[in-house]
Amino acid sequence: MKNFSKDIGVIHFIGIGGIGMSGIAEILFNLGYKVSGSDITKSSNVDRLKKMGIKIFIGQKSKNIDNVSIIVISSAIKEDNVELVAGALNKIPIVRRADMLAELMRFKKSISIGGSHGKTTTTSFISSLLEGAKLDPTVVNGGIIEAYGTNARLGKSDWMVVEADESDGTFIKLPSTYVVITNIDREHIDFYKTFDNLNRAFRNFVENIPFYGIAFICIDSPDAENLCKDIKYRKLITYGFNKKSDLLVSNVKVLNYLTYFDITIKKGNLSKNKLIKNLAIPIPGEHNIRNALAAVAVALELGITEKVIKDSLLNFKGVERRFSFVGSLKNIKIIDDYAHHPTEIKNTLKAAKLLCKGKLIVVFEPHRYTRLIDLYDEFINSFSDADYLYVTKIYSAGEKKIKDINEKIIVNSIKKNGHKNVYCFKDENYMEVELSKIATSKDFIIFLGAGSISKKARSMQKSMLKIINNKL
Repeated sequence: MKNFSKDIGVIHFIGIGGIGMSGIAEILFNLGYKVSGSDITKSSNVDRLKKMGIKIFIGQKSKNIDNVSIIVISSAIKEDNVELVAGALNKIPIVRRADMLAELMRFKKSISIGGSHGKTTTTSFISSLLEGAKLDPTVVNGGIIEAYGTNARLGKSDWMVVEADESDGTFIKLPSTYVVITNIDREHIDFYKTFDNLNRAFRNFVENIPFYGIAFICIDSPDAENLCKDIKYRKLITYGFNKKSDLLVSNVKVLNYLTYFDITIKKGNLSKNKLIKNLAIPIPGEHNIRNALAAVAVALELGITEKVIKDSLLNFKGVERRFSFVGSLKNIKIIDDYAHHPTEIKNTLKAAKLLCKGKLIVVFEPHRYTRLIDLYDEFINSFSDADYLYVTKIYSAGEKKIKDINEKIIVNSIKKNGHKNVYCFKDENYMEVELSKIATSKDFIIFLGAGSISKKARSMQKSMLKIINNKL
């Protein structure tokens, strides 16, 4: 990989524990650059980077940037951040996360995965298929890939696979050879202001690829399908359940926790009207079939064999917090999932219903006041597949509290919409007490949210076990 000089000095990441920042920091460190960072709290990402040998400060102070040559920030870093202010005063170059990622991609053949939902899993599927074909990719993902135990991987080949974050508009800066669009949904309107602006950004994302590049687009998403109609001067390959798709899914079935499906290929360099039968993935849901299908489309374009594709899909280890089974007690399954948007919630619960033979008990942590306000009607209609629903306090993600919205108001709205079993916890610190009263054999307890709820999910097995033992 040809990059800027390793003699450039220390590259300092403000908020290095963030999932996007940590991956880039890890790649740079493994390439031989001097890296440091800071964050306001400890986390698993921080611990992992410290074990690698990266110097990390807990707490942000101006002295943390002493002897630093470059500062990297994400959109989460506010302008009054003490380290950012000190860096500006000292004329230290400030680089945005996407620009640093673009620098890493510049001398690679890069595959960028964008979309409102499913980016992380799709990135992981594509990485798995390229690894299976011995293409040894460099990977920067937005979630922990279970096979790696990290969200980043430094490969030796010319290939790089990255998750393209559209939340702050910077994804259009990435120099991509291929791009994937999993879907387009109403998300991040706090940044884009209008849905038209969001759609325009995805169009720029596609049109920025070179003339020899390809965009792989799922046309099950109406707005993504409309995008295809607007793109005239780039090669497109479409995929999905939509009958117009160039790669068309059919014959879906679920057996023994495996999801099977066939693919008909109808266009392009791939093949014409060819049927690939009995592909299988170890995760449920139509949305995950689409994620896998994107990877298959890319793999076929790269000439990866059907055998490697099938083996890699079947042996896919998954992504942390994407329908992760984190515990089991008295035949009660405990699941941790990142779903925090109405579309993601519906997809995750629909997938859970395919596997759950008992009750589906859902614990939902709302994420961001702005998202709740913007998509309120969609949220209260997202939980029809839940037999029981508990709504926790809102995880603000740094936003200012809005008085007109809280967990009790959300519960009442969902009840008025016709759902009977919707509750707030009497005490969220002891939610296992209430859950243990209703959970029985063959039930699923599924925790949803992008905030702190994952910690509770992953400690639930031990917490419930203590209650059961006390009853004996």
